Amino acid sequence: MKKLFPLLGALFLLAAPLGARGGEPLRLAALAARTGDAAVSSLAMYQAVHFAVDEINAAGGLLDQQVEVVEFDSQSTALGSRQAAREAVAAGVLAVIGATWSSHSLAAAPVLQEAGVPMISPISTHPDVTRLGDCIFRVCFTDPFQGSVMARFAREDLKAATAVTLVNVSRTYSMSLADVFQENFTRLGGRIAWRGEFLADAANFGEILETVRRLAPDVIFLPGDYRDSAFIIGQTRNMGIQSLILGGDGFGPRLYDYIGSLADGCFYTTHWSRESPLPRSRAFIRRWEEKNGELRQTTIPLAYDAVMVLADAVRRAGSLDRKKVRAALAATRDFPGVTGSLSFDENGDAVKPVMIEKLGNGKANFIRAVEPPSPVVPAAVR
Repeated sequence: MKKLFPLLGALFLLAAPLGARGGEPLRLAALAARTGDAAVSSLAMYQAVHFAVDEINAAGGLLDQQVEVVEFDSQSTALGSRQAAREAVAAGVLAVIGATWSSHSLAAAPVLQEAGVPMISPISTHPDVTRLGDCIFRVCFTDPFQGSVMARFAREDLKAATAVTLVNVSRTYSMSLADVFQENFTRLGGRIAWRGEFLADAANFGEILETVRRLAPDVIFLPGDYRDSAFIIGQTRNMGIQSLILGGDGFGPRLYDYIGSLADGCFYTTHWSRESPLPRSRAFIRRWEEKNGELRQTTIPLAYDAVMVLADAVRRAGSLDRKKVRAALAATRDFPGVTGSLSFDENGDAVKPVMIEKLGNGKANFIRAVEPPSPVVPAAVR
């Protein structure tokens, strides 16, 4: 985290109107984990926020002001996330991009809502995140949508009759997504043979995988992050278990970094595909890779979109007043994002398709896009 100014200066900034600070830049907070278990997956968010802000500043900034990114470390905990949100408020930021993990967003959002600071999460999919207030938005789809899509894909495309879910009970994301998958898989006529549970720090999954081997389900649904998912997938394949492995948006090509070709054959839901035909997506890949190397994490285009949809709202509001910016965000319709056309519904959730991909030959392979089931509800009710 950048060193913040003394308390009196922070209080002065909090009291002063945004945009009335002379030649000082507009402050935008990036709130995610710099330390702890979530730091690896959050690094991509930080990189993308800085990349987006560099582009904004190169084009003249926002309302003739340069934008400064101020980082706040959640320390990979709910308590740290709340404290980081308090520090962001005290720093007088216009808005917050973050957090990444749903549990961290759920902790930070009430603090920002109370202060009237708009927050846009790139990739927190738990349904309750945006229910915490009208200042809270996300540019990703939600667990109910991606979980139902994967359950239907398992039943109708993969013809799976039985499933086992393996759940990290230390993570809100994992439990939420498992619940949705189980409910929809059962509703569609499938049978959940077993729900195995483990803790975040686990490294040896032999005991629960022996149960999976005995049950021999058609599919294993594993709503986890890169680290725990990679350990489980690797041990599953090394034990000779042949069940198809399905995951949520915590999967992706980075699984290859942990277990190599053992990741081949995994299906998962995601927010964006490198194979997207959108010209703006292809252009973004070129710009990113010219500066940063291969683009492999979906968090990067999502965080980029989060910054750019905020910039669009500021321009439409014509003001740095947080209330006006929040209202402009809520009115966002058909924003041309890198991850697709983006609109916010009445809850601040992005209305956008789910992509299904399959890992194979060292890369992600696009299967299909599934459109959301319902139209956008007018933002006037927010």
